[in-house]
Amino acid sequence: MSGPGREKAPSGLITDLKYRFPGRYIASWGALALALLVIALVVPVTLRPDGLRVSTALAGVLALASLGQMLVVMLGAIDLSVPAVITCSAGVVVHYGTQGANLLAVVGVALAVSVVISLLNWLFISVIRLNAIIVTLATFGIVTGAVVLWTGASFSMTGLAPTDMQNFTHWSFLGLNACFIVAVVVGVIIALVLSKTRGGRQIAAIGSNRRAARFHGINVRRIEFFTFGGVGLLYGLAGVLVAGFVVTPDTSVGTPYQLATITAVAIAGTAFNGGPSSAASVVCACLFLQLLDQALSIYGFAAGPRVVAQGVALVLAVSAITLGQFALSGLRWGNRGIHRGGGRNPEQGVGSKTTPSFNIKETI
Repeated sequence: MSGPGREKAPSGLITDLKYRFPGRYIASWGALALALLVIALVVPVTLRPDGLRVSTALAGVLALASLGQMLVVMLGAIDLSVPAVITCSAGVVVHYGTQGANLLAVVGVALAVSVVISLLNWLFISVIRLNAIIVTLATFGIVTGAVVLWTGASFSMTGLAPTDMQNFTHWSFLGLNACFIVAVVVGVIIALVLSKTRGGRQIAAIGSNRRAARFHGINVRRIEFFTFGGVGLLYGLAGVLVAGFVVTPDTSVGTPYQLATITAVAIAGTAFNGGPSSAASVVCACLFLQLLDQALSIYGFAAGPRVVAQGVALVLAVSAITLGQFALSGLRWGNRGIHRGGGRNPEQGVGSKTTPSFNIKETI
């Protein structure tokens, strides 16, 4: 019998870890560790300061966009309008961030426009209850076309991002780019909100079972409203940072993030039917994908084979998650069998035939 001062049994600690950090979240960490090992042996130049600054910068932008995609997936939806919102945000910064302009005001406008676009998705998905894929795909086409008509392919006469934004996005600390540092800070904030606040926990509850969440008194539309608003803010921030890092962005600057965000969220172990997720695993998956892409680029692979490599990584990661869940399930059933058979007579062999004694409570 356990007393109040007695330490928790090992099985209890394992159970706590299982619920705090489920096995499906481990795939991205294992993939990152394996990638670092292979890259250090085959393409070590990727991990040198210059290569690491580029990789972490793009990983930071991808992480911000993927964290937004993660929140949408947690609600049981999917967002295909990511490239359009990122492009629109970058376009606002480049178009209006000319010399003498108030950069903070320009960035604020870019973020506000991104939030408005995301809230329009909320209106059609959450209120009118249209299919999320159709709505966000339509948003992608409309916004992308509108940006091209409004700003042109290069966003402005010079096509250059504001100098202060360039300086910030090219700054690094200990080999880590400022974009990645921003993404890590944002990821920590999101993780705390999802785990420590009532509204954050309700996001996962809505994604797990929308109807049950409503029956438990959760204001579903209100939570989804703020979630989509936060998603737009993340996409807008990603667009602002990528504009500064690329220096001369164009209307295709957001294109890679449609597939990459979905891939990162999947590798991070997020269930696409809604429910809980891990912000740390998403950031880890983004760093893995960007290091992989950078290493393949340095090794001489073209864009096509690099996209294929991302697809292979996705398949392998999801397969590892699935196999790991099956293995843990079999282990749990095995442990149950051992515990149930603990009272067996030691003289009985495995093949001995005895009449089992049933407990009425167990059969019921």
